[in-house]
Amino acid sequence: MYLELSTSDVIILSSAAACLVAIVLLEMLRVVIPDVYEWVADHAKVKRETREGQAALERLMAVNRENAAQRDRRSAERFRMKSQLARLEMTLSAVERDRVEVWHELGRQGVADSLYTARVANRILADQSGRDFDSAPSIWRYTNNVRIWAAGERPARQMLTAEFSPDSGFAVQELTFVTSARSMDGP
Repeated sequence: MYLELSTSDVIILSSAAACLVAIVLLEMLRVVIPDVYEWVADHAKVKRETREGQAALERLMAVNRENAAQRDRRSAERFRMKSQLARLEMTLSAVERDRVEVWHELGRQGVADSLYTARVANRILADQSGRDFDSAPSIWRYTNNVRIWAAGERPARQMLTAEFSPDSGFAVQELTFVTSARSMDGP
């Protein structure tokens, strides 16, 4: 079977095929165009939300920078005040330590005895009294002096060692001869 097509038939068939293709394309566009519009609208919405989020984030970062600067200023001020308070406390304790003297007495004045003085310190008790103000003996925060009545320097040192033992943390400094009982009586 042989089919002859004339030019006019080809034109009509081509036109019909073009119409069918156009109908299919239009139908596809009818289905796809709302999705494209929706995608474009979502894209615009996402871009707008992104810009708004970026602006909010920049404002938040500016507020955070301001808060961090204020926190740093307060921290520096607190450090400065603590340093100043520590210096004042050290100065106060030094002034108080120098102002107050505690005197201990060892021995009794006899006819042949001499008077000696010595400084006594106990770092352990001084530190403890500084830390635990209520329960530790507070006298060790100050200058502690001892008056010793003894027949000579050696008995005075023995009395000091017996009363203020180095094993207990005491340190004896500056044992000094002051006077003898005979020179105090006069001629």
